[in-house]
Amino acid sequence: MRFQLVCVGAASAMVLLAVCGRAKRQEPAPPGVRLELFAVTSDSAVQSIRYVRSEAPVLRDSPDPDVVARGLLGSSATPAMIHSTSWRREKDGSVVLTYLAYCEPGQFHASQSVQLAWSDLASPPATDPLHPRPPQIRQVDVLRHGLRHLSFLVRYARDGRLEAALSPQSRAFFHAMCGQLAGRLESARQFEECVAVGAR
Repeated sequence: MRFQLVCVGAASAMVLLAVCGRAKRQEPAPPGVRLELFAVTSDSAVQSIRYVRSEAPVLRDSPDPDVVARGLLGSSATPAMIHSTSWRREKDGSVVLTYLAYCEPGQFHASQSVQLAWSDLASPPATDPLHPRPPQIRQVDVLRHGLRHLSFLVRYARDGRLEAALSPQSRAFFHAMCGQLAGRLESARQFEECVAVGAR
């Protein structure tokens, strides 16, 4: 009888160790990587943009992030250009890759989109030179940053391919964004330089 109790006790301990071992191995996975995509178009007639945002996880066996971003577009938009504009670390430890797909107005078919006036895209009132990450990052902040990034590339990329991919209306949008996204222009020279790019 005593031998049976010892055997039962040993068997129970082994089961408990196995369960604990499995529980330890099944800890929550560490925060991963997500890709967010902003599909954007502009309407110069009313000086506004429309956009939709979508996201997907980027797993170890996921294709290249460029492919993931294109997959998120689906049939809602056909981009004139698509570009990775930023990344950020969230409070939960996950990393978010941001892509922006700019679409000509006739190539943007999202049924439900957010509309923003160009004035809503004005740059933040101030930045801290020693703390680049703002205390709060809103969706419009990420979108504004992406448009600033694309505006710079359209204006200054040496090969001119991004600008060539755009219609005159869209080029005018990015040139108009020169002052809007970069903040207040402090001199007439800065303004003239900004506008002159459109006359190339």
